Amino acid sequence: MPEGWNRVAEIRRRQIESGADITFSRVFVPYYANLIANLTPSSLLEVGCGTGHLSAFLAQSVSTLTALEPSPGMYAVAQKVLRRKRVRLLKCSIQDYKSDTCFDMLISHMCAQAVEDLDLFLKAVVSHMHKTSVFVFAIPHPCFYNSYKSLFPPDEYDYMRDIRKMISFTITRDPGSAISGIPYNHRPLSTYFSHLRDHCLCVRGFDEIIPEPGIQALYGSSWEVPRYCAFQAQRCSGMTA
Repeated sequence: MPEGWNRVAEIRRRQIESGADITFSRVFVPYYANLIANLTPSSLLEVGCGTGHLSAFLAQSVSTLTALEPSPGMYAVAQKVLRRKRVRLLKCSIQDYKSDTCFDMLISHMCAQAVEDLDLFLKAVVSHMHKTSVFVFAIPHPCFYNSYKSLFPPDEYDYMRDIRKMISFTITRDPGSAISGIPYNHRPLSTYFSHLRDHCLCVRGFDEIIPEPGIQALYGSSWEVPRYCAFQAQRCSGMTA
């Protein structure tokens, strides 16, 4: 587990609780809340819950919520955030999570791009899905994120090539706090779609995330392109891996 997650846990807690992280509080929390309102799951598994703030918010909308977080630093923060919430928090990755339980909805927020072995990740996710479960995962948009954050210089970047790198970045409202030592895998969209297919997952929805103009104004500049995207996948009937 990269040490970067441990170092940034308290930074992320402060950014989220202060409202400095506009993308989390004003873009993605409403996005997931709307999905849950439409799909009405009873049980939810958050894969890689980080500081626990998303689980804390979503717990009020489902009957049971289990949250997994393998980073000791993030887990320690999540314990505090979720202390009085109806959330079962476990310090493990989805690959190490052992349970016969299947969930109506599984969410992985900004984790898949950090996962080195996408096949093992998806195999573990599928093992906790029943035939009507929905798996939702959001990532930085592979088509546009490098132009936004300049993670890879031109001589390194090739959209169609998988590239792994330890990165550093800041958020708009907290430019003085670098989030560093974080693993990032650039993969073209076709890689995500083909891996989902290989694990018998069909895409029921694909959202390119651009907030409304009023929210964009909070960043101090408009979004010309989507900075993030989210997949909604279900098990495909009649397919076997």
